[in-house]
Amino acid sequence: MTILVAVKKDKRVFVGADRMTTFGNEYATDLVNGSKIIKLKHGYVATTGYSLLDNVIEHLYKTNNKIVDNAFSNRHDVFSFFLELYNEMKKSYTLVDSGKDTYANFYNAFLVVTAKSIYGISSNLSVHEYERFAARGSGSDYSLGCLYGCYELIDDGFEIARLALEAACRYSIYCKEPLDIIEVKTADFGKKSRQGHKVSQRDLSTLFRLKGTGNMVAVERALVKNGSAAKAKKLAATNGQTYAVKQVDSKRRGKVAEKPVVALKAVKAKVASSKRNGTKSGVSSRKKK
Repeated sequence: MTILVAVKKDKRVFVGADRMTTFGNEYATDLVNGSKIIKLKHGYVATTGYSLLDNVIEHLYKTNNKIVDNAFSNRHDVFSFFLELYNEMKKSYTLVDSGKDTYANFYNAFLVVTAKSIYGISSNLSVHEYERFAARGSGSDYSLGCLYGCYELIDDGFEIARLALEAACRYSIYCKEPLDIIEVKTADFGKKSRQGHKVSQRDLSTLFRLKGTGNMVAVERALVKNGSAAKAKKLAATNGQTYAVKQVDSKRRGKVAEKPVVALKAVKAKVASSKRNGTKSGVSSRKKK
């Protein structure tokens, strides 16, 4: 039981997942190396369904099977990876082919994410590329609704992915925090990690509680874009608080830059949490890499 989300915004790509794993009537969120984001040589793979697939991919990784070296450079490469994986499952692992289905049936669904592309893979191995965002798993209906609603409102892909994951955790009984999110970068790939097939904890942003939209408010984009900062402040301050017209540029962590954005963060509400997190007001509290 899982929620997987991938977002591409302003030439930046993010992938995230929850950590809930079920065992019959039981579930766990604190498994060792419990992240569902798998790092292969040329892309990230995340799966929802039987956790056995994680063991299989780990075994293929440890035994230097050529399958895990797939380039994931286009839809054909992605399809080839899962076709080879399916055949390997039938030959060497515990996949049972009942013969009742017209096509292959993995009983799992996947997201494959590179620094440029997002691919969704269904249980019958069909592959589709997504231009903006994708979601897979038990809570995907809730996540997709959230993605549609906030994609144009928020410029930061990390925040879009976070809200979509939280929506699934809030409304689906099969999804639960902690949430892992990582920005996908070209520099991440090209060689296999010595640490294994899982993304190291220091490279993940892990969120242990749901935060929602917090003190963000929607201000008409034109008010900021046209230089009407005073009007934007006045509009945003109708509830008695003072709001910033500048948004953190997440490409330049620790600096504040003018951007024509819609989502603006409350200054006063951030002061207390900023002191606790040791960050400046208005600057993201996500850990620096």
